[in-house]
Amino acid sequence: MKNLLKYMLVPILASRPASKLGAMLFGNNHIPVFMLHRMHTGTHPYTGPSPDYLRRCLKYLVENDYNFVSLEDIIVALNDKKSLPPKSVAFTIDDGYWDQAEISAPIFYEFNCPATLFVITGMLDGILWPWDAKVTHLIDTSATKSLNLSLGDKTFNLPLTTTEEKNVARKTIDNHIKALDANDTDKLIHQLASATGSVLPDKPPQHFKPMTWDTARQLEQNGLKIAPHTVSHRMLSKLNKKTSEQEIAESWQRLKDELSSPSPIFCYPTGRDCDYGVREIDFLKKNGFIGAVSTTPSHVTKENSSLDYKYNLPRFSFPKEYEDFIQYCSWIENMKNKFRSYNKP
Repeated sequence: MKNLLKYMLVPILASRPASKLGAMLFGNNHIPVFMLHRMHTGTHPYTGPSPDYLRRCLKYLVENDYNFVSLEDIIVALNDKKSLPPKSVAFTIDDGYWDQAEISAPIFYEFNCPATLFVITGMLDGILWPWDAKVTHLIDTSATKSLNLSLGDKTFNLPLTTTEEKNVARKTIDNHIKALDANDTDKLIHQLASATGSVLPDKPPQHFKPMTWDTARQLEQNGLKIAPHTVSHRMLSKLNKKTSEQEIAESWQRLKDELSSPSPIFCYPTGRDCDYGVREIDFLKKNGFIGAVSTTPSHVTKENSSLDYKYNLPRFSFPKEYEDFIQYCSWIENMKNKFRSYNKP
């Protein structure tokens, strides 16, 4: 019933007359920044939006007078305390896989929509593939029907007979590894490989293939902004100070070596509040970064004057449902947030 009401009400509340009234009552001083990862291609185990669904969402924005802006536009406006066009929306893409270059990027070009692509530079250099991709590969190709594994001080007994069970196992193992010392990640991955009986190749399988630097240069020439997402995609807060700084500095240097005009905005791996802190923010400030993005699900608000806000910019995961996408873009989410704040004890 709740979903049915959402499907019925959201299009009505997001209509032009209702939007004008809603903006007057609840304000329009918020900007959704959407975060995409893999596209749904049917050739790899990661789920994501289909090309048709992404086109549908971008078409909705064009037809309803939204304005596409870049992350750099947002940060400059925050710095200068200037307004952006009404109904502004921004998009980001994380990691640097082949489908993001070959499928996502052309769709953004099609709609003349700027986007920022955050790349894992070690992946593009061909010296590694991310640990979380390895977890997915090992679980999906497991030779066993259940996973019996001890990682750190915890033991897991997880069934692996269905796709859903494998998805649960992947998320469970991912979350546990995120909580441990990042320097132990390789050792933990090898333990997982032994428990699954799967072979972990040195180079990523085809469906985990990264884009190349040549491709990244072409994307940049076509107008896509490219920015750093560390060298190895390990959680910075789980590294010592020196290694955390190396992950940021070396990934930024690789972009400057390979590209004409990389974007000085950083993307924290995983991006939860616990995955980075004052240490990383101070280093970004000292090294010329103008901002950074997290994965906190919220709007960017123009009135936030915190000095660190530009280094904690929130983003919404790209919604699976069309009505949710409309809601995040419109005044409706702003209204819900205001009611939530009123009802807090």
